Amino acid sequence: MKVLVAVGSKYGSTREVARAIAETLETQGFEVDFSDASDVRTVAPYDAVVLGSAVYGGLWRRDASAMAKEHKTDLLARAVWTFSVGMETVVVEGQPKDEAYGISDRIGAREHERFSGAIDSEKLNIGERALIRALDPPLGDFRDFGAVRSWAEGIAAQLAELAVS
Repeated sequence: MKVLVAVGSKYGSTREVARAIAETLETQGFEVDFSDASDVRTVAPYDAVVLGSAVYGGLWRRDASAMAKEHKTDLLARAVWTFSVGMETVVVEGQPKDEAYGISDRIGAREHERFSGAIDSEKLNIGERALIRALDPPLGDFRDFGAVRSWAEGIAAQLAELAVS
């Protein structure tokens, strides 16, 4: 079974999460291609797609959301999972969810997972630094690669079941 793991990442933190997903799927015996979402021209060769993006202010990166929109019909015909990486991983009842949930629904994703990310203030531009000062979020690397690999193993188990069906 051939799987595409595609990602929208600005500074590389989300790309590292996607790479861990791809590597986990490979260790489970799947043929995996890893790509930036902006480089994906077709999903036709793949049986399954894992699409993820960094989240800023509740929004996915344009390259990831554009990939979902451009390939919607083909994604609907495949097994798809989505993930987001950002600093707010708690969804409070009654609060609007970020746009990833709408994107996931539109492309028929089986599941959407949220992971904590990393903020390295040295990599931020002037506007982003000002926003960080105003919001005062915790700075540092909060990614949990154990949780990322566990989620990818769950995808692998579902893919294995699909292969037998």
